[in-house]
Amino acid sequence: MLLFAIGGFGGAINAAFGMNSVVHNTAWIQGHFHLTVGSAVALTFMGVCYWLVPKLVDRDLELGLLAKWQPYLWFLGMMLFSISNHITGIMGMPRRVYEATYGGAEAAAQWKGLTLVSAGGGVLLFASAAFFLLVMLGTVTAGRKAQQPTLEFAEPLEGEPRKLLVFDKIWAWVAVAIILVALAYAYPLADHLSMETFGSRGFKPF
Repeated sequence: MLLFAIGGFGGAINAAFGMNSVVHNTAWIQGHFHLTVGSAVALTFMGVCYWLVPKLVDRDLELGLLAKWQPYLWFLGMMLFSISNHITGIMGMPRRVYEATYGGAEAAAQWKGLTLVSAGGGVLLFASAAFFLLVMLGTVTAGRKAQQPTLEFAEPLEGEPRKLLVFDKIWAWVAVAIILVALAYAYPLADHLSMETFGSRGFKPF
């Protein structure tokens, strides 16, 4: 969540048209998406696997020490990788470039140090991903059989809850959605269409 919060600050930059036009095709973008998708989403999937896979294969989680350190290693690697990409993006470093020397451009020399930091973060991310795969493979192939039933079922704390059936009507929600869309867009569209138009009114050239 800390990584996702940092990515959220950068996302506010991406959401602003004027500022996004400055950073859009720079390393800033890859830094941003690695903090959101590559951190919050990826770590969530990994955490779910640590909990779910042992239950699915009816085995204990193996290599527990690697499993404990792997998320922290991912966190450190992602901080080094993404923050350095944010900085070089502000400095003008482009993304999606096939030529690593940037044609000998002088500006590229200013990015070299931070690019090395980013590469170091990538090495830590690779090691973290390898730890995760080792834990999963070890659990599936060599994990000890679980000593107790692994499947757990939720038990209700109370009886059948009373439901308001009106909230189960799909057409009621469709009507609410249509009304909200009309309230949000009807006036702006009407105002836009009422503006004076410019340009050719159309003609037939032949």
